[in-house]
Amino acid sequence: MLAYASLYPFQGWRLPEQELLGWLALKMPAHSSKSDLLVNVIAYVPFGFLLLRLCRERGGSAPAFLLAAFAGTALSFAMELTQTCLPNRNASSLDLLTNSFGTVSGALLALFWQGSASSGGSLGRWRESRMLPGPLAEIGILVVLCWALSQLAPFVPSLDLGGIRNALKPLWYTAHDLSLFRVPDAFTYCCYLSALGLVAKASLRQSSLALPFFLIFAGAVLCAKIFVLGRQISTEALGGLLAAAVLLAFLSGLSRELRCYGGVILVLAGFATYELKGGGGAVRPVGFNWVPFRGQLVRELNGFGTILEGIWPFAALSLFLLSRVGARRGVALTGGIITLLFVFLLEWRQLAIPGRTAEITQALLALTGWLAPFFYFRYSQHPPLSADTCEK
Repeated sequence: MLAYASLYPFQGWRLPEQELLGWLALKMPAHSSKSDLLVNVIAYVPFGFLLLRLCRERGGSAPAFLLAAFAGTALSFAMELTQTCLPNRNASSLDLLTNSFGTVSGALLALFWQGSASSGGSLGRWRESRMLPGPLAEIGILVVLCWALSQLAPFVPSLDLGGIRNALKPLWYTAHDLSLFRVPDAFTYCCYLSALGLVAKASLRQSSLALPFFLIFAGAVLCAKIFVLGRQISTEALGGLLAAAVLLAFLSGLSRELRCYGGVILVLAGFATYELKGGGGAVRPVGFNWVPFRGQLVRELNGFGTILEGIWPFAALSLFLLSRVGARRGVALTGGIITLLFVFLLEWRQLAIPGRTAEITQALLALTGWLAPFFYFRYSQHPPLSADTCEK
């Protein structure tokens, strides 16, 4: 993914017109922005995190850290060097520094996580006291966090009064004209938040407090959007949260099996509604976009949010089924094929909906979200959940 994003769109290859390593000069590039710098850092954080975790299994922390930092810097250097052969990409030493900083930050995060998430660390103690044992609870918490991050992208805080007023405008306009209230959006929020509430209930030990805690958390995330650059809080979001609270009060009384199946229905209903709603425009898509992540690469910071939005619903769907049938290879493969076809058909249907964009990216993200929990569950070092724990 890093190579794909660095070299996109892979067109216009030519020999460098300047000195091959001239871009290494320590000077500010002609075109640079804070968002570009932030993207360069964020993109390499997971790389550094995973590299250190992988290298740590084969040696000590210090050698693993040095190896991860070197590998991230080497990859960034290779991408910048290759960009000198692309006319629409600009190689710079600043990109190399920010990429390396992102790798080092990810490695440091992995070191902190390793110590804190152990049984004697603060996160480890919190996990043992608050979460159910086993990888399913960990996947559940990650799903909830992915939803929260998708709501807070592009992750740029803003305390500007003008920006805050703009973020509150949807509430003001809808309060004065109820015809502006978009029922499909509210229904999607209701379905998604209800499904996430069931995920939280299946992940936390104190199940009686799980739903109130989640609803407070979800409300805080939605309200925090007014302090994020370019985000707005809508009446549909708050209405969906209120409807989800009522629905969860009913669903919490059902058996674990029925809650799992209810979660599957909620995710599918929310996603289908989101995919088939009107786009608010009059122009139909000119064609199906077969280039993966083209829209995300154009608006990179917002692209992180759309990637998470495409992944977490199907990770939740996978989690619900994992808790019932386990990590069977046949289930993962069959479900992945069905997921890919289901999302592809919905995207294809958007060709007839004005204002919507049909693309292959959403199908790929859905497949990733579906498969990721299966891989984590199968290869996790945690022992599987016992039958008694599942019944709880």
